[in-house]
Amino acid sequence: MAELIVMVCLLATPEKCQEFRVPDAGAGDVVTCIRAAAVKSDEWQEVNDKYFIIGWRCATNSKAPLAPSAQ
Repeated sequence: MAELIVMVCLLATPEKCQEFRVPDAGAGDVVTCIRAAAVKSDEWQEVNDKYFIIGWRCATNSKAPLAPSAQ
């Protein structure tokens, strides 16, 4: 299973960036993940406005932590 990984930075401390796995944005394969990645990353960004996305990728077996949810 391929997972959407986003590189995000906190708005308050933009020099501190980290990769996270986006929950519920996985796909059966990397190609399908890539096709949906822009929409899924935008959806996550809309509800997590403390962060800004500087990049994304799709990967299998990622060790990235699960992305924080909006609080």
